[in-house]
Amino acid sequence: MSLRLRLAALIAVVLMVGVPSAALAHERRDVSGYQLVVGWIGEPALEGEKNGVDLRITQGDKPVEGVEKTLQVEITHKASGTKKTFALRTIFRDPGHYTADIIPTAPGQYEMRFFGKVGTAEFNETFISGPGRYGDIEPTTELAFPVAAPQVREVAGSAKEAIEAARNAEDTASMARTIGIVGIVVGILGLGVGGASLIAARKK
Repeated sequence: MSLRLRLAALIAVVLMVGVPSAALAHERRDVSGYQLVVGWIGEPALEGEKNGVDLRITQGDKPVEGVEKTLQVEITHKASGTKKTFALRTIFRDPGHYTADIIPTAPGQYEMRFFGKVGTAEFNETFISGPGRYGDIEPTTELAFPVAAPQVREVAGSAKEAIEAARNAEDTASMARTIGIVGIVVGILGLGVGGASLIAARKK
């Protein structure tokens, strides 16, 4: 029996140590009498992997429900300035817990701006990833094994470069055709002028 108690105590210690470390990857904030906890659903958050906003709202000890109808989140990739607004949805059997599904396709710092209403309170709160808050999106190149697969942004970049090269080649070919046509027209005009001059000289 004492062995079981020791095992139970050991498990409890492990859980007590592990849970805070996971919770550190979120930011807590009090807003208009509500408590918000914000981060990513999946930690560490990786480039190209399905993830989502992780939002918990409580008032005192009670979860706040119905927020998905009145609150939205705008996510911004800080390096590029690209932003998009997402609707929130509830998480099954977890009142006060909300998410917005996303597949982050570029690494780096992200910003989540929650705007709208919670109850009668107006919300416009911005949370930025980083140390002491919630994690940046991490690249997966160092984790890929045994073969490093290209990331979405790399494939998109290569495709864009190929399209630009094709356009440049087409523009060059088009210019060459135009110059060739102009040369032919000038040649024909030259022949016409020369013929006319020859005829005029013979008449004289």
